[in-house]
Amino acid sequence: MSAFELWAATPTPFRPDESLAAEVVPAQAAHLVELGLDGAFVGGTTGESMALTVDERAELIGAWAEHRGDHLLLGAHVGDLSVVDARRLARHAADAGVDLIAAVAPFYGEPPSVTAIVDYLAEIASAAPDVPLCYYHIPSMTGLRAAPSAVVEQAAARVPSLRAVKFTDGDLLEFIRTREAADGVRVYFGKDELLPAGVACGATGAIGSLYNVLAPVAREVRSRILAGEVESALALHRPFRQIAAVADRWGSIPVVKELINRFGPDAGSARVPWGRLGPDALAAVDALVKELDTAAS
Repeated sequence: MSAFELWAATPTPFRPDESLAAEVVPAQAAHLVELGLDGAFVGGTTGESMALTVDERAELIGAWAEHRGDHLLLGAHVGDLSVVDARRLARHAADAGVDLIAAVAPFYGEPPSVTAIVDYLAEIASAAPDVPLCYYHIPSMTGLRAAPSAVVEQAAARVPSLRAVKFTDGDLLEFIRTREAADGVRVYFGKDELLPAGVACGATGAIGSLYNVLAPVAREVRSRILAGEVESALALHRPFRQIAAVADRWGSIPVVKELINRFGPDAGSARVPWGRLGPDALAAVDALVKELDTAAS
């Protein structure tokens, strides 16, 4: 395993009728190994978890556990508004042999307090106490602004299995605070389009969707930042920022999924509410593909 752990947040494969296509998972896993990834993070935002049934999420976790091989760590997002379902998924993931379970905080209704978030994480962790837990902070999707550093600081004393945070936010000061909040908790940087800044702020690992395509480029970007070659690193990193611009315009989940499909196993279109891309959005993705062919090779 590399000193800088790089995980791909994987898309969930669907057939043309939008049913789960678990038969695509072996090819997805082989693709990640070929790219030199350390881990697969399944059923998260890129994986459209909130558009899947609990049974589908469990089947997806099982397929990845069966087919990941000997070279990939496996993380499964199990967070759900129903803590009963989240605990069920956590137990299922533990029985399947995953290396990490992750959960976003409850995100519907009144914003939960830090204590309420920790209570929720403790409930999930108790269903799989022997599996490391990752708190998934992604305010752009959840709308929650509770400081992850405060969550980690409080959870460190109450949730023994807390070992990681997936920090998908551009607040670099809070990223540093979260890294310093507790010993033994690894904070994975999740904002692919800010990877150079994350590395400069001490990131020792990253989890993101664009590593399904640009993992080798990301490792080189990190090397150049650590070597002090900032301008060179930013130039190499430019495709990440171009993708982010297109995703911001046309929708991050469908754009990124379509892009990943062009460079790896076809996982189908995104489900409702994101859905298929229209002609203008597809043309924008086509333009990205032309620019990325060289970078991704």
